[in-house]
Amino acid sequence: MLFIEALNRASNQPNEKKIISRVKYRPITSNLDSVDLSSAAHQVKEIYLDSQSKEPLTASTSIFANLIEHVLSHIFETKFHVHSPEELDLDKKEWRLFLQVPPIHANKNNKTAGYMAPEIHRRPPAKQLIFHIPVKPSYGIPVEMTLLLSPHNGSPETLELFHSLPKENALPLLRTPYPPEFLDQQIKHHHILIDQDGEPDQLSALYAHVNQSRLAEENSMPKQMFGLRIWRAKNNTLTPIVLGDNKIGLLFVGHYRTLEGNINSAEESARQASNLYTKA
Repeated sequence: MLFIEALNRASNQPNEKKIISRVKYRPITSNLDSVDLSSAAHQVKEIYLDSQSKEPLTASTSIFANLIEHVLSHIFETKFHVHSPEELDLDKKEWRLFLQVPPIHANKNNKTAGYMAPEIHRRPPAKQLIFHIPVKPSYGIPVEMTLLLSPHNGSPETLELFHSLPKENALPLLRTPYPPEFLDQQIKHHHILIDQDGEPDQLSALYAHVNQSRLAEENSMPKQMFGLRIWRAKNNTLTPIVLGDNKIGLLFVGHYRTLEGNINSAEESARQASNLYTKA
């Protein structure tokens, strides 16, 4: 993704240092854990993103997006580009994108009564992956940042990369245009979850708003990005960060607010607002 210019001087930025020198990474939770999860954690939720409901795209957000882009390119051995809505002029259009948020945890132990699946060769257990990324400022020595990548426990299928890649991964240099003082103030560790459970054309609602020359042919896109979804978890709630599509590619939506509701409830709310305005 294109780097966003740091408009404010580094000395004026809020000090949000979260330097983690010796991080204790929490292992993937097992179904045998005795935690009593609420029923909501096992239910699919419907959400949507609205073009009018977002935070400004900042230099800090841009660094986060570029870390993700850097890691995905390394994992799939293909140069990926994560677009921002601003790059595609989507910030100047009105649109809504509806998504289904999977449950935080899924019960994968359900088996059809009277049937036992034959034993097959078992893959190595899924594991969290840690990526160490040296981030180069415009001058001076690199700052190490880490990205912790977890399989989505609510996904019916864990991606192969969580079984095949080593737990610790050292990545090549990521160059940025930012001064070292600015990088020093950034969050050094991020945690994201990934699945590929979305529809291949999950961004189809945006096609009409994108310059048609930007839409790629499906056979020219790496298939690893079709239906790809990257989430961030906070307080048992998942918010989408990056969505992959077979025409637009990868789109960063981490600065958009997540709104609850489906397409019918959203349209009904809009009608009610319109009626109130007319009556007034």
